[in-house]
Amino acid sequence: MMMLPTDYVKLICTGLLLVGGFGSQSARAQDNPFGDIPSATPSAAQSNDAPLDRPAISPALSESTQLIIRAVEQANPQSEIELAKALRTMLDLDQYDQARYYLSRLQALSLNDVQRFQLYETLGTDFFLELHAATEMQPEGAGFSKQVLAAARVQASSPERFRDLIKRLSDADGSARSEAFRKLRRLGPAAAAEMIAVFTELDRQAEFPFIRSALRSLGDDAIAPLLGAARANNLLVQAEAVRALGHYRSAEATDTMMRTYLSPLLPESLRRVALDSLMTSERLPADPGYVEDRFYQRAQDFLLGRRQLIGVMDGTISVWQWDTESNRLTPIVVSSATAMRLSAAQIATDLFEISPASPRNRALYLLTQLEFAKRVAGPSSAVDVDALMKRFPSAAALEIEALLAEALKLNLIPAAIACCELLGEIGSADLLLGSTQQTRPLMQAIQLGDRHLQFAAFQAISKLDPQSAYSGSSFMLMLGVYLASSENRGAGLVGHNRPDMAQTYAATLQTAGLFGKSVTSSREFFDAAIRDPDLELLLITDTLDKPDYAELIQQLRKDLRTKRLPIGLLVRDMEHGARVQRMVVDDPFFTTMPISLEPQQVASHVQRLLALANPWPVTELDRRRHATTAIQWLNQISNDRQQYRFYDLGKYQDELARMLYLPGFAEPSSQILRQLGTPLAQRELLNFVGQSSLPLEERRKAAEAFSQAINTGGTLLTREEILQQYDRYNASATEPIETQQLLGSILDALEARGKSEIGAKD
Repeated sequence: MMMLPTDYVKLICTGLLLVGGFGSQSARAQDNPFGDIPSATPSAAQSNDAPLDRPAISPALSESTQLIIRAVEQANPQSEIELAKALRTMLDLDQYDQARYYLSRLQALSLNDVQRFQLYETLGTDFFLELHAATEMQPEGAGFSKQVLAAARVQASSPERFRDLIKRLSDADGSARSEAFRKLRRLGPAAAAEMIAVFTELDRQAEFPFIRSALRSLGDDAIAPLLGAARANNLLVQAEAVRALGHYRSAEATDTMMRTYLSPLLPESLRRVALDSLMTSERLPADPGYVEDRFYQRAQDFLLGRRQLIGVMDGTISVWQWDTESNRLTPIVVSSATAMRLSAAQIATDLFEISPASPRNRALYLLTQLEFAKRVAGPSSAVDVDALMKRFPSAAALEIEALLAEALKLNLIPAAIACCELLGEIGSADLLLGSTQQTRPLMQAIQLGDRHLQFAAFQAISKLDPQSAYSGSSFMLMLGVYLASSENRGAGLVGHNRPDMAQTYAATLQTAGLFGKSVTSSREFFDAAIRDPDLELLLITDTLDKPDYAELIQQLRKDLRTKRLPIGLLVRDMEHGARVQRMVVDDPFFTTMPISLEPQQVASHVQRLLALANPWPVTELDRRRHATTAIQWLNQISNDRQQYRFYDLGKYQDELARMLYLPGFAEPSSQILRQLGTPLAQRELLNFVGQSSLPLEERRKAAEAFSQAINTGGTLLTREEILQQYDRYNASATEPIETQQLLGSILDALEARGKSEIGAKD
């Protein structure tokens, strides 16, 4: 998806919601059928070397073919147009050696973009498509065709050409007007946008009637720019767009006319134009209640993805908006999913504008705005809370919490994330406290299973900072430990009852850039899956039992850490897959696949699974950000065990000890273990200090934490473990002096604490 410009994001966040239509890219509007080409400069496929020698005419050819070749030769083509026509003739005759000769002469002319465009105008798209596709003409044929089509695209869409063609629409010569319209129509939505821009030039009013006529006749390509123009900040442009939309049978056109007619915020003159257009199109609404119901249903359909947009190409679509600075329409390319949510947000905005007193309309308006705002911000950046609150000044935390509950119910993950981000800034701990039996929406968000949503809810709760027990606090702690355990490398887990097969499948995951892990039993699989936050997919084979693979999948779907992880079931018998499929009906993150050891086939399965991440995958940046926030929170609650005693950190002491070895986490993990006050915590701190391969500064932090731990809670080590520290120190005689001093400090701390305890007994 193309990134949206900064001014576009500002437009969204300041309440002037992007207003535009969705443009189709029809075949006739694509001047370059080969896609975007950076420039029309000569490529490697088009050299400026001397042309080829003229090939001899084969005597094996038919007499008529020989006559045509000689006639072209005797005509002695010299100009680019003449040479191109000779080339076309040879292609028609399948005389590729002759065709290559004329093509080489064309290339030797070193044509500029204007000349290439003239070739395109004369010979048309089909000829260059044929030249591009002809195997016998490669690579020169494809290279030359791309150069011509790229030049045609640039020249055809140049401002000068647009202005010239639009001026010719009002030519006194009818044939000149017709030719100008034909050429403009080939340029699709861009031509409509340029025509609409003329309405801002009052000195060209004599052309307005001709442009109105052209806009009515352009066809579907005009609809998207007209929808954008209908929301311009120029009253004349709005009126002309609404007037033109009356001639098009389009649901979006009808919506725009109805909104213009019913909006109390628009001037009466513009509303009358909309009414005239509705009457012209015989789509006059029976009453405002009908319009409200229509808008509400259509906004919901787009929001939930039940209604598709027309004009989607390769998963993207062009959205036309009015740019106030340039005073003209500009297209922005967005994903089709984002465009659907934009459409929902716009229709809901119109609905709220028409009837702001309705609670139903307000709720839909807020929900669509939050869904779209988060999709624009993306998963790794928070929505602009200040800007959103300026748009919803009366929105309170309880209203946003209710929206969160609705978003969770409708599975609108971006909207739910935006609600969590808002609640973290405007809410209070009261959103969690109260009845310990009631699960509030923030905790429901954690339990839904989407990683980005889980983090947003986790971050919100950490900001609200409840300091007494609340429903779901154990899930909050579980998630914090889980997120902080990340090794920050995407991984996949494979389960097969044969170790060699499990390892073979795990190795194939590397083709997808994943670190492969393997286990041989269902129990191992479940334990590994719920402890590893870096897993991006799970591959289960039907060889697993006790419990069998079907029960394993059900268990994974009940745990908040694996609830929405993509699962692929590799089956030897498709009946096995059908059995599980019936058990996990409507699970969008599950698929069955036949077992295969072909690397390419397994890689294809893996890509299918990764594509199930919806709406966003979890990147390395995301994992690191989540882990850093989680370890900071764990450190916070461990440093005040009296205040946060309802969080049972001791339950996770094994996981907390392993965090010592994660890059950058040694210091906060040492502090957490210091406060934990268990024998395991003290033992793990000493084990970390004793590993000479680890960074010295991190080992110092662990040594300091150990000293503080025994000063606070006493020595919890066994006699053997204490003696082991003396052995470590004695064995460090050949180690650097810094290591000896570090190990010596441990002995000093133990001995000082021992004397203190003896003194206390005396």
